This record gives sequence, structure tokens and C-alpha cells, in this order.
Amino acid sequence: MEKKEMEQGSQDMLKLSKEISRKSFLKGMGKTIAGFTVLGGVGTVLAGCSADAAAGVTASAAPAWPFEYEKIDADKAAQRAYDSYKSGRG
Repeated sequence: MEKKEMEQGSQDMLKLSKEISRKSFLKGMGKTIAGFTVLGGVGTVLAGCSADAAAGVTASAAPAWPFEYEKIDADKAAQRAYDSYKSGRG
């Protein structure tokens, strides 16, 4: 009888050691998501450093900064926003 109880107890301990707590699961998932985020950002940064990406931008194409202020007609802006929304572009 004692041997069966010991085997049952060791099986129960094995089962418990394989279970994962909610806290450790969430920690692991957070680290995984953070890792994918960092790796995804590295790929974007490296793609931005390529010669092809830099070839399309020239110093003369950059707009002057600070931008000039232009007064906006509120009625024209409202009509433009309304038209854009109704056409499905906004």
C-alpha cells in the first residue's frame, strides 16, 4: 500500500510541476511580445538605412522649416471635410 501511495504522490508532484501559473504565463507572454516588437522595429530601422531609401530624398526637396502660417477659411475646410467623408476618403 505504501508503495502505491508514493507513486501516486510522485505523479501528483510531476503534474503540479508541469502546470504554469497565470502570473508566470503573463510574464512570459509580455516578454515574447516585447521581443517581437523590438525585432520588428530593428527591421524597420535597418530598411530605412538602405541606399534605396536614402536615394529618393534630396536636401532641396525638404520643405523649409518652420512652415509659413496660412489662415484657413473655416467654411471651406468644413465643406472639404464633409465632401471627403461622404466620398469615403476620410
